[in-house]
Amino acid sequence: VLMVSAVWLQAQDAGKTSDLTTIEGCLRHSEGQYTLIDDTNTIHHLVGGAKLLTHHIGHQVEITGKPGTRTLDTTPAGVASAAVVQATIEVKSVKHIADTCKSAGE
Repeated sequence: VLMVSAVWLQAQDAGKTSDLTTIEGCLRHSEGQYTLIDDTNTIHHLVGGAKLLTHHIGHQVEITGKPGTRTLDTTPAGVASAAVVQATIEVKSVKHIADTCKSAGE
């Protein structure tokens, strides 16, 4: 029974790490939101990890996190309801690459 439990726990841990993704780019902060702009100029919206991110704004970093989505209400007053689903990365770790950001296409 102990052997089966140990194997099951290892499988659970392996499943958790396989859900993570790693991206590299320039960390930006605007209007309370963190974003990472990669070398293809794709904007990745980051959630969580503010304590990890705050010291790296304007730097080239590597972010490891869990992909997800969030729904943003974009409804102006007096208009039919509208919402946008936005892809996000829930930050798990940050690796500093450089003090300055690369330009796109480098």
